[in-house]
Amino acid sequence: MTPVVVVAEVGLVWGGVFDVGQAVVVGVVVEALLAAVVVTQLVVASRAYAASRRGGTDGQEALNRALAAVLPGPVAKAVGMEFGLFRALWRWVRRRPDVPEGRVPLAYGAEIRPLMWALVCLAPLEIGAVEVLLPWHVARIVLLVLSVYGTLWLIGFLAALSVRPHMVGDGELVLRFAHFVRVAVPLDCVESVRRSHHSGYRRAVQIDDGVLAMPLGDTTNLSVILREPHPIAPKPGKPPQEVHEIRFAADDPHHAIRALTAHLSAG
Repeated sequence: MTPVVVVAEVGLVWGGVFDVGQAVVVGVVVEALLAAVVVTQLVVASRAYAASRRGGTDGQEALNRALAAVLPGPVAKAVGMEFGLFRALWRWVRRRPDVPEGRVPLAYGAEIRPLMWALVCLAPLEIGAVEVLLPWHVARIVLLVLSVYGTLWLIGFLAALSVRPHMVGDGELVLRFAHFVRVAVPLDCVESVRRSHHSGYRRAVQIDDGVLAMPLGDTTNLSVILREPHPIAPKPGKPPQEVHEIRFAADDPHHAIRALTAHLSAG
């Protein structure tokens, strides 16, 4: 039984509302109803996941849609981010990028990886300082758990940068930022791609004056010009906005241009 049900039943028995036998029967019925709800939600989520995968979405996007089918929006987003962290770590350890067959990966993130690894390497010093400087045992345990989880989160973020690159193929260009952001645009809408340096951005994805930017740090080095304005939602649940240019960052801009040009020519 769940702890809440147990506590409630103990209170009802203690208050004389039920005897022990009645409390057991009520507990069994409540638990059966809860189990039925959980099973139903799992079935709905698994069907949403399977449908998304059949539709060609990557695993993380399918997971996000499955969670959104059974959880409130903000909760689904938060849970999806945490699941995405461990999912990226698992794929990273197994060296299995989240890139469907037939698509060309376009790596990004080289500029920020050294800083992130430096933070990971500093984590043991932080943990040691907490152990030495804090005299309170409970506070040391709490901060130790937070430090370990924070380090795991950083490694998971680095893993997500590696296993979830941008990609082109199957009729679309997909831009991603770890497991947090995914933007897709049909290749039929793309007119040209060129190297173009822009900086000064403050968000992972933003749209200003019809230009969508997905920088690394605050910089982009590629520009994709669309044939005509195309509606793109910068974030799930947000209304789409008309975009005529997309700017993003890639570790090897020349490779990205060649890959995009080849798929545009093939299309």
